Amino acid sequence: MIKFYTAFTKEIDDAEAAVCEIREQLNYSENALKHTIGIVHFYYEFVETGVCQAILDALPFELAGCVSSYTATGKKYGDIAFSVTMITSDDIDFSIRVLEDVNARSREQLHDEVTRLFQELRAKEKPKMVMSFIPPLQQFGGDELVSVANAMPDPFPVFGTISFNTEDKKDSNYVIGGRGISSTFAFIAFYGDMEPTFHVTTSFAFDEAFGGVAEITESDGLILKKINGVPALGYLRELGMVAQDNTVVGSAIWAVPALLTYPNGVKVVRAFLGIVADTEFIISTGRMDVGTKIKFAFVDGEKTLASAEKLVKELMEEKRNDIIAYSCAARAWSLGAKFFAEAEKIAECAEKYRLDHSNPLNYSVAYSGGEICPVLDNTGKLVNALHNYTLIACSFN
Repeated sequence: MIKFYTAFTKEIDDAEAAVCEIREQLNYSENALKHTIGIVHFYYEFVETGVCQAILDALPFELAGCVSSYTATGKKYGDIAFSVTMITSDDIDFSIRVLEDVNARSREQLHDEVTRLFQELRAKEKPKMVMSFIPPLQQFGGDELVSVANAMPDPFPVFGTISFNTEDKKDSNYVIGGRGISSTFAFIAFYGDMEPTFHVTTSFAFDEAFGGVAEITESDGLILKKINGVPALGYLRELGMVAQDNTVVGSAIWAVPALLTYPNGVKVVRAFLGIVADTEFIISTGRMDVGTKIKFAFVDGEKTLASAEKLVKELMEEKRNDIIAYSCAARAWSLGAKFFAEAEKIAECAEKYRLDHSNPLNYSVAYSGGEICPVLDNTGKLVNALHNYTLIACSFN
C-alpha cells in the first residue's frame, strides 16, 4: 500500500510561515509509514529567499524535485508557489541518488555516469520505476537519458521532467536531490509491491496534422536539416507555417510542434524552437534521426484544455488516484493570458471526481521543459521516451 499527501504554500518571503504550512498539511507524525520520500516543485525565487532550503531542512525525509514556473496540487495552484508531495509506504522502498556538478561534465562522462548509476539502482532488484529530474543541458538532454535507460537489459520505466523556468533567468533551473540544491541530476527509484501506470496526451490530436506525413532525410543531433530532401525551413514555408520573413504564422514566439513516428512505432511530439543562424535548418528539443516520419501541426489553447480534460477523465474512469503529472511549458504558452486555465480545468475535474466517488483526487502538477514518460511501441512493449507539448501522468493507485 502506498499513501500520497500534498502540501502547498505561497509564502516566498517568510521561511517560518512556509515551513509551518507545509508541515501542518503533510502531518508527518500522523501520516508517515515505514518508508517516506518527498517530491518538490517550486518557483525559482524560493531558493533565493532561503525558503526552499528551510523547508528541506525542516522535513524529516529525503526529497527530490526541481523548479517549475507553475505548480498545482489538489489543494491550490499558482505561479509563485512551492509544493511538496509526500509518498509513504510500509512495503514499498525508495532510493534517492544524485549526480553532482553535471554542468562541468562532457556528454560522454554523463553517459557513462548515468549508465553506472542506473546499473547500481538495479544491482539487487529491478526498480518498478525511476523518477528523473534533470536541468536543461546542451551536452546531455532527455533523449540521451532515455537512450541510456532503454539500452539496459530489461529496462525499467523512467518518468520525470526537465526543469524549466519560463522567465529564462540564467542558472535558475534548480534541481534538488537529497537535501541540497545544485547543478544536479536527481533520481528516485521505487522498489516493492507497486504497479505504476503511465499516461500521455498532447495538445493536438495525432491525426490532426497541418501537413502530410514526411520523412527526415538529413539531420545532425538536435538540428533538423532536410525533410523529403528539402531544407527544413523551406519545407515549413511550403506548408504555410512559416512566413517569408521566417516568423511563425499566427504566433508571437518561434515555436513549431511536430509529431514524430519512429521505426518501432513509438510516437512522440517534438518542439522546434529556432533557426540555425545563416542556414535553412531548425533546432529541435530532441534528437532528430534520419528515416523518422514527421508531420507538423499548430497548437491552440482549446486543444490544450480538451486534452487535459480527456486525460483526467480517463484517469477517473479507471479509478486511478495519487497522480504526479508534468505539463509542457508550451501548453501554458498556448493559453495566452489564461495560463492558469489548464490547472483550473484539472481542478474542476478533480472536484467532479470527489463528488462522484466521495474521495478526493490526490494530484501534483508541475510544468516542464521536456516530459519523460514510457509509451508502447508497435509490439506492445513499454519504451522510455522524451516528449514535448504533452501532459504526462503517473498514477500510483
